[in-house]
Amino acid sequence: MVLSALRPLNSFMSKGPLRISVVLSLALLMACDQRPTCNFSEVEDSAPSAGCMVLWEGKLLLMQGQGGGFSPPGGSVDSGESAQCAAERETWEETGIEVRASSMVREFANGFRLYSCEPVQTSPEVKISRPWEVHGADFYTPEQFIDLNWRFPDQGLLMAEMVKAKIIDAKRSPQ
Repeated sequence: MVLSALRPLNSFMSKGPLRISVVLSLALLMACDQRPTCNFSEVEDSAPSAGCMVLWEGKLLLMQGQGGGFSPPGGSVDSGESAQCAAERETWEETGIEVRASSMVREFANGFRLYSCEPVQTSPEVKISRPWEVHGADFYTPEQFIDLNWRFPDQGLLMAEMVKAKIIDAKRSPQ
């Protein structure tokens, strides 16, 4: 019974390397969609794109795109998805780190919303699962920002100011 069920696949696979690559690509795409559910549960925002400002031990999570520029993880909001859930999803897709979005830190002129996000794991580890999109990702101190090639002009200075303000706010308010 099992062998007869595999005959159509066997016939398909024997038709050449292109078909093998199609099957492998589909298998990889199905494996890529094992994303965590959205952790955000408050009033949802809408925006064309969103991302996360993830601070951990005084360092900011940044990803480096294939174009070479650094930025916080983020991207387009899917149809029917909240901006906060998109920020969480994009962070996970680009860095492998599951986060929980909270308040909006800033809205940029192009509509991109940056949310404050906390890692769900106690010791978050970067795992690149989209090497065609992301060259690398890691946590950086504001002092390291000056040496990075940023995706947008003046982004490094702005991110350093926001990180320092967030660190100061965290020291002022008890948790």
